[in-house]
Amino acid sequence: MTTFVNKLIHKKELFILAMMLEMLHLAIWVDFGSIVSRSFMLSHLGLFLLWQPVWRGDEKLSIENTFLFIVFTLALTLLLNLWLLFAWLILLIGFIGGSVTLDKNERNLYVFALSFVVLELLFACVPELANVKIEQKQIFYLLLPILPIFILFFPGNKPGHQIQMVDFIHSITASMLTSLVSLGSLLIMFINETSYFTALTQTSIAIGSFIICISWLISSQSRFNNVTQLWSSFMLNIGTPLEQWLSELSRFSEKQNEPEEFLEIAVNELLTLSWISGIRWASMDSKGEIGEITRHNTRFITNNLSIDIYTNNMMGGALYVHCNLLVQLVENFYVAKLREKTLTQQTHLKAIYETGARITHDIKNLLQSLQAITSIISHDSSGSSFEVSQQVLRKQLPNLTQRLQLALDKLQTPQDHNIEEIYLKDWLSDVKKRNSHNNITYQEQVNGDPTIPVDLFDSVIDNLLENIQTKQINEPDIEVTISVICNEDIICVMVCDSGSMIPDNISRELLTNVINSDNGLGVGLYQASKYAEKFDYDLKLVSNQHGRVCFELMSNHKSD
Repeated sequence: MTTFVNKLIHKKELFILAMMLEMLHLAIWVDFGSIVSRSFMLSHLGLFLLWQPVWRGDEKLSIENTFLFIVFTLALTLLLNLWLLFAWLILLIGFIGGSVTLDKNERNLYVFALSFVVLELLFACVPELANVKIEQKQIFYLLLPILPIFILFFPGNKPGHQIQMVDFIHSITASMLTSLVSLGSLLIMFINETSYFTALTQTSIAIGSFIICISWLISSQSRFNNVTQLWSSFMLNIGTPLEQWLSELSRFSEKQNEPEEFLEIAVNELLTLSWISGIRWASMDSKGEIGEITRHNTRFITNNLSIDIYTNNMMGGALYVHCNLLVQLVENFYVAKLREKTLTQQTHLKAIYETGARITHDIKNLLQSLQAITSIISHDSSGSSFEVSQQVLRKQLPNLTQRLQLALDKLQTPQDHNIEEIYLKDWLSDVKKRNSHNNITYQEQVNGDPTIPVDLFDSVIDNLLENIQTKQINEPDIEVTISVICNEDIICVMVCDSGSMIPDNISRELLTNVINSDNGLGVGLYQASKYAEKFDYDLKLVSNQHGRVCFELMSNHKSD
């Protein structure tokens, strides 16, 4: 029993539609214009009010709408005649033909209902208007009521079913085509003096062929691409030229960097559309309202935005699709602005991180240099090498002071510090002085004396020598060679040591990723490699074998 009741509830709309059509049939065929006929018409209009797709079932009718429907009902019932019936049938065809749905069963259902109303118009109303007698008229009277019965065999609405809105373009198209068929049939009948059935057949074939040709012309399978483009442009340009609107939106996107400011401008641009009265929007960081707030609103919710669009009339299906497209475009531009802002922040943080990492290694190298100087002085406890210690201090302290001041300047202006350049020979002489206490062999092939970014070269050399010193803890007999090559085409500095090779799992990612290592390799060389790219230099591991491990810093441009 419960299952049967549930099926009846799900088929309630089907039952109302079937009864509405049956009452219409009886109002037309049972002594049209009499009190009985008017009673059937009144019942038909009452059922139509329950079925109609204009107002939702839970929506409260306004006083104006209620008054208009009562006046319309009284006029159609009390003043019932063939012309009013013709107008009502055309209007009803628009309601049924304009119902947009994606469900196959619902489409078939509306086809049945539409066929019934069209047959009533063509074989009951139009012949009576033109005083045309139809042979075997009783056949239609007996067979037409069978069509609404088939509606009851369709499956009922599923739970959560939403009432479909009436599409204005579909409604107008269905109504006008039906009017054209009916009136065209009468015109051909009177001109050619043929029977009504013959004229109706000729008109239907002609209009059907015309519709098929137009459908083929605007389809993507035809060779008339220009017609297809014109049709597509018309469907997209409901209310405004889409290309112009997109151009304005792109221009605003280029000018505005802040996402919320761009969103406000984009919403104002939406309000320029003639069919939009007001807009209320809300994002994660802002909300606002603009224009006139009317009683007809449609809400569009995306991942980042909630936009209510207010119109003077209820929004139809085609207009809803078009408006949804515009909202999606605004949302995509807005998300792009959010990502751009996030990327800018990440880039800024990355620059600070990279600068901090380089400064950390610079300070670490300075501390190691100070440690080496302190070690020399502390080992001279008897004072026998006092003059040597003083000489080392005089050579190294000014250089350490200069390098420390450079690190402090970077801390104060991490992104805007000036790039200091010195001559290659002066830099090489300075390297020799700084590392005079280390056992390093120098090889020079320098033709000319170009300028180089001292910060980059110092950072690379210090990191490479620091890593070699770490290796010397376990391999004290390592020999170190620094080769400098300079000619018209390249500037190349190569640092080699005779120690053990770098493990393959480390060497593969040594200069491309930050890695963890026990022998001093890791973030220092990675930062040095990235820093070299900014000056159009390459830092590479050119040799990795036992007894010869070489790193090379080479320019990608010609020397000055």
